[in-house]
Amino acid sequence: MKPQRKRNQPRILLFILLLWTISSTATAATKSATVTVSVNVLPACTAGTTVSGTTTFGTLNFGTLYYLNKTVRLIGQPNAGAILVQCASGVDYQVVFSAGNSGNVAQRYMTGNTSGQHVNYNLYSDANYSTVWNNTTGVTRSGTGQQEWIPVYGQIPVQSTPVVDIYTDTVQVTVNW
Repeated sequence: MKPQRKRNQPRILLFILLLWTISSTATAATKSATVTVSVNVLPACTAGTTVSGTTTFGTLNFGTLYYLNKTVRLIGQPNAGAILVQCASGVDYQVVFSAGNSGNVAQRYMTGNTSGQHVNYNLYSDANYSTVWNNTTGVTRSGTGQQEWIPVYGQIPVQSTPVVDIYTDTVQVTVNW
């Protein structure tokens, strides 16, 4: 009796050859498509330093004075009266200041905490102390995308020295873009 193997061997080889032929001649189907990627960058600005939910520019502090018989000038520094603004590149913006206690940007004053007396001062947008920083034209710039510190120039003119007290004013800073 002859083994069955020899008879099935050609069939198995034929079957393997057929599978190999089908797999080598079959090509995979492909489909290509595109996806659009986009972003809409809006004109945006941030201003000041935010601590515990409150945005501030710090305090423009004239220090301790004994007499007001000489003009006192100072320049605001980062986190001490200078204005920090960061606007997207090419975004034009404007920084304006309110009048503070006086209600008049041309005649600002600080009020004594206990005496109610005043110390006259003003804020300027230039190192010559010639342009009062106001609530209409203010200072305009164009954003660079980087943080920009804008100096504030403060001046207390010669005046009668009021009673001993701590004098303050709060000026609202608004950045428009």
